[in-house]
Amino acid sequence: MSLIKTFCISSKLFSFYQKDIDVNEVESIDEIILLVVTELDDLLKKNNLEILSEELQKCKFHIHDYTYEVIRQESSPAKFYICDHDH
Repeated sequence: MSLIKTFCISSKLFSFYQKDIDVNEVESIDEIILLVVTELDDLLKKNNLEILSEELQKCKFHIHDYTYEVIRQESSPAKFYICDHDH
C-alpha cells in the first residue's frame, strides 16, 4: 500500500516547489530531502538555470518538528515543509 505524502520547499529562492513521495519507498528524512532536491536540480539544469542550480547546492535543507516515523504515521493530507532557514 502506498503512503503518498507531499513535501514542499520553504526557501527564499525555491519556495512552493513540491513533490509527492511514497514514504514506503524511502527510509529516512534525508532520503526524502535528497529526492526533492535532486528533482528540482534536474528541472533547473534542464531549463539552463545553472546559477539557480548552484544556489540550490549551497542550501542546507531540513525538516523540523517531524521524525520519519511521524511522517509515515500522519493520516491527514498535510504538507511537510523542507526548509533551508535556521531555527
